[in-house]
Amino acid sequence: METTLDRADFGAARYYEVGGQRLAAGDTEGAIAAYRQCLAQAPPHASVLNNLASALIRAGQSEAAVNALEAALVLDPGYLRALANLGKALHDAGRVDEAILRLNQALTASPDYVPALVNLGVALAAAGDFEAAELALERSVRLAPMHVEARMSLGIIRLQSGRIAASLDALRTAVALGPTHADAHSNLGHALFVAGEWKSAWPHFEYRFQRHARRILLRPPAGVARWDGVPSPELELWLVGEQGLGDQLQFSRYAKFLHDRGFRCVIVCDPCLVGILRAAQLCGRVVPFDTAAEGGAARWFPLMSVPGLHQTEPHTASAVPAYLAADPARVERWRARLPRTTELRVALAWAGNPRMETGRHAGRSPPLAAFAPLMAVPRVNFVSLQKGQGEEQLDTAPFGNSILRFADLDAGADAFLDTAAALKCVDLLITSDSAIAHLAGALGVPTWLCLKHEPDWRWMLARADTPWYPSMRLFRQPTHKDWAGLFTQVAAALTLRSAQIRP
Repeated sequence: METTLDRADFGAARYYEVGGQRLAAGDTEGAIAAYRQCLAQAPPHASVLNNLASALIRAGQSEAAVNALEAALVLDPGYLRALANLGKALHDAGRVDEAILRLNQALTASPDYVPALVNLGVALAAAGDFEAAELALERSVRLAPMHVEARMSLGIIRLQSGRIAASLDALRTAVALGPTHADAHSNLGHALFVAGEWKSAWPHFEYRFQRHARRILLRPPAGVARWDGVPSPELELWLVGEQGLGDQLQFSRYAKFLHDRGFRCVIVCDPCLVGILRAAQLCGRVVPFDTAAEGGAARWFPLMSVPGLHQTEPHTASAVPAYLAADPARVERWRARLPRTTELRVALAWAGNPRMETGRHAGRSPPLAAFAPLMAVPRVNFVSLQKGQGEEQLDTAPFGNSILRFADLDAGADAFLDTAAALKCVDLLITSDSAIAHLAGALGVPTWLCLKHEPDWRWMLARADTPWYPSMRLFRQPTHKDWAGLFTQVAAALTLRSAQIRP
C-alpha cells in the first residue's frame, strides 16, 4: 500500500521518504524519528504507521509497534501488510495466541498472502506446534519459491524440531537466493554450529554485525582502526567483548590463546567483569568499555571472532582447561559463612538476564518452581546463587525457605569475584543457560546446565557434554517447553549423586 500524502503535505512526504531510506540502510532509530516527524506534520496514514511499526519491530520495541499497527488498522481494516506485521509484533511481544489469531484473520481475507503465512509459521512454532508451522512455511515456499524470508524461516523451524539436515538444506537455499541477506547467513551459521560443522559456520557468524533482526552492537575504542588480521611486533590488540556477560566470559579464553602466541592483548569488557578477568591474568590488561586507547599501535577486533580466525572446531575447543580462578582469601571467607554439613552442597540459579531473553534465548530460564523435584532428593543442602530478577521467586516457592540465600552476594564492583568464591565452596551448580553457568564452567566447577529443547548454538544437539567446559553436564528438555521432563531427569541424577555422600 502506498502513502496518499499529497502536495500540501510536502514536508511530511519528505520525512516519509527519509524514513524509508534509513530503514533500508539499517538505521532503525533514524527511521523511527523520520516516521514520527511525518505523523506530526500531516494527518495519520495507515502506510506511515505500518512503516513506523516495521522500524519499531527491528528496534525491539514490539509493544510500540503493536500500538502503531492497531492504529493503522483502524484507518484501513483490510490492510494486509499491517495485519501480517501485527502478527509479528504480537509474537515478538510474547502474545503468541493473539499473533496467531491476527495472522489467521489476514489469511482468511487472502489465503495466499505469503508474509502472513511466514509470520504464522514462526508464531505456530513459538506455540510449540511445529507440524503446523512447517506446513504453513512449506506452503509459503511453494507460493513464492524465491522468497528468502520464507526459506530462512522454514530452515529455522526445521532446526527447532530437530531435523538438522532438512534445516541446512533450506538455509543454504536461502543464502543462495539472497547472498547479501545477513539474517539468512546468520541463521545458516547457527544451524552449522548446532550440527557441529563449526569450520563452515564461522564465516556466516560474522554476519551478526549486519543482520536486521537483533543486530549485534560493538563498542570499540574511539579512534582505533579494526585489526586486519596481520600480526606485527608493534601491535596492541584490543579484544572487544560483545553480547551478554556469559559470552564475554566464555570467549575471554581466546585472549590467553593469543597472549601465549606473542600478542600484546587488551580485553575490553563490561565493567562488572573487569575484576574476575584481571584476576585470571589471561593477558596484559583488562579494561572496561569506553576506555581510551593510547598510542598508534592499538587495533581492535571482536573477541567472539577470534575462534573463527583460527577455525576452532569442537575437538580444539575442548583442549582448553579451566581458565578463571577464584581468590583463595575470598573462598575462605565464603566457606566460613556456609553452615557445616556432611550433605551434598548444591548451588542453584534459574533466571538469566531478562534483557537477553529474546530471539533464540527466549524461554531459556525455568521458574524456580520447576526445581521442585530436586527438593525431595535426600542428603542435599541447597544454596541460592540467584541475584537480580528471579530472586523474588524464593519468597513464593513452597520450598523457598529450605534454600540458603545471601543478601549481599553479587553486589558491588567485585560481584563476580564473590560469586566465583562462593562457587568454589559448593559441590555442584545446577543452573539455567546464563552467565553463572559460564563462570562455573570457566572455573572448573561441576555444573549441570538445564537447556530448553531448542538450545543456543554453542550447546549443539543431543549430547550431554560440551567441548567448551569439561566440568559441565547438559540436561535438555525432552520436548518443547518441557521443564517438568527435564527436572525429572535432573532429580534422578541428583539422587544417584547424593547416594555417593556418606552420612
